[in-house]
Amino acid sequence: MQKKTIIIAAAVCLLGCIGTLQAFTALTQEQPQEIRGIIVDEHDSLWYETQQRLWLQQAEADPTNEHAWQQAFEAARYADMLAEDWGRTERKQAILDRMKEHIPNSFTYNLCMYMTEIAVHGGDPDPYAQQALRLMPDNIARKDIEVLISYLWMSGKTFADTEEQQQLTRFAQKLYQANAYPSYLLRYTYNSLQGMDADAIYFVNGDVPGYTSLVIQQALNLHTDKIIVPVSFLYVDAYRNALCNYLGIKDFEIAKDYASMDDYSQDLLEHIIRNSRRPVYFFPSGSYPETDAFKKNLYNEGLVFKYSTRRYNNMAVAKRNVETKYNLQYLSEPAFVCEEQWKGSERCQLNYMVMLAPVVRTYKEEGDTLHANRLTRALTSAVVNTSLPDEEKTKYINLLDDKQR
Repeated sequence: MQKKTIIIAAAVCLLGCIGTLQAFTALTQEQPQEIRGIIVDEHDSLWYETQQRLWLQQAEADPTNEHAWQQAFEAARYADMLAEDWGRTERKQAILDRMKEHIPNSFTYNLCMYMTEIAVHGGDPDPYAQQALRLMPDNIARKDIEVLISYLWMSGKTFADTEEQQQLTRFAQKLYQANAYPSYLLRYTYNSLQGMDADAIYFVNGDVPGYTSLVIQQALNLHTDKIIVPVSFLYVDAYRNALCNYLGIKDFEIAKDYASMDDYSQDLLEHIIRNSRRPVYFFPSGSYPETDAFKKNLYNEGLVFKYSTRRYNNMAVAKRNVETKYNLQYLSEPAFVCEEQWKGSERCQLNYMVMLAPVVRTYKEEGDTLHANRLTRALTSAVVNTSLPDEEKTKYINLLDDKQR
């Protein structure tokens, strides 16, 4: 089976200035804006297409400007991503061709080529990643570090004390020392890991749980017994086989044709779960197969789902996590440090409400008003302190309604 690889001035006395002001405003609006990534900002495809055009103008004006070329490529990549258009698209290829002409031996060209080749079935991305590692600048940006972390991690060579593992650790430490992630994301991930059993496998999906888990383990030396597994990496033979070898289990063999990717994922994950005999947890968004047979074995233990083929009182575990393991105080405390709030990742905070609202209802049913009120305040603050629209905030706060089940 093939696998595919997400101002208006209104005073009459100022009329003579309005034309100049409007011209200036239009000019400034045509300046390109930094492409910071979808976990930081939220924009539509039209915005990215506009930024691609503006950054290309700067790159063509100064063909040695690596930053402008990379920003144009990033804009094109996100525009394609939002259109669910993957691989070597015409949009990205045109920029890569111009980079090859002007900056062929640069870090930027090789990194962008790697990102393109990794999305192409049958592509050969390794040479570009290796060259990017050799050419990387001292002031390498967060997004670029994350790309190279994924390359090292996905190689399957970081399960032992290898050069790849050492570089992975250096990257994680660099991200932490540079305050690359807002603390609320690190705290969320820390709480998620804190509630797990020892030696657990944690299946994650997306940048936030993956990279922040890695930083907590590699930079802070915390929860190093947990094995963080990005689910998308499991479709890469080298990573999947290295993971199975590390767990001491046989490789997964495809013994049948699958009608859907979810069916394939279910068999693959169940193979790892069954044979590793370790506690297994899932990040609550997009990290598990959307099949009824699989979802019936997932139990909410607070901030993550635990996989179990046996029924048990998961709300008792979730209450224990809330009362003794999670640090939820920061949710309702004032912001002592003025941090940037990443709009594209704010919804991670909403997982507190989604996953822990059932715990509030359990407390109420048991007559435990103290814990119910305390948790309600924390969860409400987690939602209110985002910059999301009021209507969306209300939708999540309504999950505390006693009628919700």
